[in-house]
Amino acid sequence: MINYKLSRHRVKQASFIENSQKEKKNELGVRVEGGILVPKELGSESHVTVNLKFHLGDEDERLYLYLETVSVFELQNENIDLSEEAVQKECLPIALASLRNTVKQVSEAYGLPSLDLPPFDDENVGK
Repeated sequence: MINYKLSRHRVKQASFIENSQKEKKNELGVRVEGGILVPKELGSESHVTVNLKFHLGDEDERLYLYLETVSVFELQNENIDLSEEAVQKECLPIALASLRNTVKQVSEAYGLPSLDLPPFDDENVGK
């Protein structure tokens, strides 16, 4: 049963730096960090939020891309366990998949080759 539905996914912040003076590297590091906001009790707050921060490269390297996204999920079932663990299991995989799609779109918008990332490890948590 699906307990959460993605209602909004947006880019909160985006930053791109390309410094042609720096040495070009064949591999760039990818890092994702984030947090989950769960209401303490149901009421007017019938949604949870997943904030993710994506880093490609580093600020002192030739190429650096930073994205911060916010994914909002509406509760579809009010008789569920509203714990961070339950939200992580159901919502995090969807938020990460949305982040990958956003990285692809933003990289194309910045004139970079399309960054089509493989699925993150945590995208398979709820499966």
